[in-house]
Amino acid sequence: MNRTKAPTRRGFWLVESAIAIAVIGIGIVAVAGSHQSWHQQQVISDELATGMRLAKEIREMTLILPSSDPVTGTGVWGVEGGESMPVDLDDLDDLDGAIFSDSDGSGPIDATRTVIVGMDDWEQQVSVECVDPFDVTLTVPDGTSDTIKIEVITLHDGDEIARLVWIAPR
Repeated sequence: MNRTKAPTRRGFWLVESAIAIAVIGIGIVAVAGSHQSWHQQQVISDELATGMRLAKEIREMTLILPSSDPVTGTGVWGVEGGESMPVDLDDLDDLDGAIFSDSDGSGPIDATRTVIVGMDDWEQQVSVECVDPFDVTLTVPDGTSDTIKIEVITLHDGDEIARLVWIAPR
């Protein structure tokens, strides 16, 4: 009886090698894509955190301010004559319409009214308005209510990044 030995396979065939290369290539592309997505999310997250931090700096600053000017009282809404921002900021209504921006060198500012260096293209916009104490969604004429709504919008490169709104009783 003549037994022939079955041929033994050695190494990979061409098709197997091509499939292995394709699987490895797809894996590398998937890892690179997920890394890029993670990086984009990190950039957006950093931007959102910075925007909210800048808004909270204004909020911290307002916690120690009286609602009306210590000298003129409620007679003047907004910055009183002869005052300059942010140095002479002495009451909440002085912040109405205030903009602290890197572009004009006035900001952004921190809770101590110090310009934060290195915040290129960032801006803090503040609005202050009186609201009905029983319905804070209803705006009333300036200086006519004991309830004040303060809103800070932070912008980066002209795009709104964060918005913080709070109520301050007089």
